[in-house]
Amino acid sequence: MKYGLPKYVLLAIGTIMLLLAGASVGTTGTAAAPLMAITDTAEPPTRTSTPRPTNTPGPTNTPGPAAPTATPRPSKPDLADPAVSKSASVSEATIGDEITFTIRVTNAGPNTAEDVVVTDPIPDYMDVIEATTSRGNVSSNGRTVIVTIGKVFVGDEVTIRIRVRVNERALPPSGHNGVSITTSSPGDNPGNNTSDVTFMIPGPPTPTVPVLTPTATPLPPVILPTTGAADDTSSGAPLFAALGMAALLLSLFFRKKARE
Repeated sequence: MKYGLPKYVLLAIGTIMLLLAGASVGTTGTAAAPLMAITDTAEPPTRTSTPRPTNTPGPTNTPGPAAPTATPRPSKPDLADPAVSKSASVSEATIGDEITFTIRVTNAGPNTAEDVVVTDPIPDYMDVIEATTSRGNVSSNGRTVIVTIGKVFVGDEVTIRIRVRVNERALPPSGHNGVSITTSSPGDNPGNNTSDVTFMIPGPPTPTVPVLTPTATPLPPVILPTTGAADDTSSGAPLFAALGMAALLLSLFFRKKARE
């Protein structure tokens, strides 16, 4: 024979396997042919996977020094600027007249003014009739009116009214009255912490002194002594006349007595 027996045996075995595979495919339609039958090569050796080395933990982070904490800044003081203004109801007053003083308290801020107190010393030529305030408490110390307001908010306005009467101690030509304000808040402007008012006090009319025009006073006549020789007989006429009148009166007197 040309070909040896082993060759035929291998061919027979391959044919049988192909038939079996075809029969199997025809029956189920899902079975796959063995890898050796398709490739006619030996099955490749299986690859063994080399285990990866486990991760070695790295060096741990050593915590550094803690950052310094920020020092809190001091809080800004509560700055405030309360102000006071004063006006009078009249510009002129005489003894017995009443005057109403109006006092206004405000705050320009920027924060609330604390412990605000208004002080108004009234002069001795004015008597206090009444004192009122829109907020706070009114008290007095002698002739001084004291208004304790307390807090005054930004943009707020407190109104105080003091009604007085002018007494007999008032002297012309004018009267004066001032008011002041205090606070415990820092930042206050002292330039607007006082306010003054002035009003006229007219006095009695000034008497007019008449102007005398000097007039010429007539001088009495001057009697000059008689001088010269005594040969003027006219100067003895009055004496003779007087003697004659006396003799006549005497004669009339004796005649009357003789009749009785």
